[in-house]
Amino acid sequence: MDATLSIITKQYDEKGHVDTIKVNADADIYNKNNDTFVVYKEEEEGIKVTTTIKISDNEVSIKKFGNTNSVMVLSEGNSHVSKYRTPQGLFIIETNTKMLNIDKSKENCIKINVEYDIKIMDLFQGRNVIEIIVEIKE
Repeated sequence: MDATLSIITKQYDEKGHVDTIKVNADADIYNKNNDTFVVYKEEEEGIKVTTTIKISDNEVSIKKFGNTNSVMVLSEGNSHVSKYRTPQGLFIIETNTKMLNIDKSKENCIKINVEYDIKIMDLFQGRNVIEIIVEIKE
């Protein structure tokens, strides 16, 4: 099935600075077992990256393949460590999910809100707040 995807990420650093990243993309969506998968492509530094968002009952995982390779798992109340491979090298990312809300109450729409603390080795520490809206085209 076809879908449109909107992602707004607000990243707060230790000093209170806020960076906002917006992504709007066309996506493919399908269900497998009890999970929903949303797959979309975007460009990072001129190179295409494929991202798969896996939506489970109480967990969201985000996998990137291409110029960067990573898997990030977000589940409320849990911490996860993942590897983020980039052309600049390998980074270890730690996430601690404070809040995860997956809303499938509206027909043909999935809304995800997540808030988590993030630490990228000794390079960055902060908090991310993400809103993901997936609208399924009929």
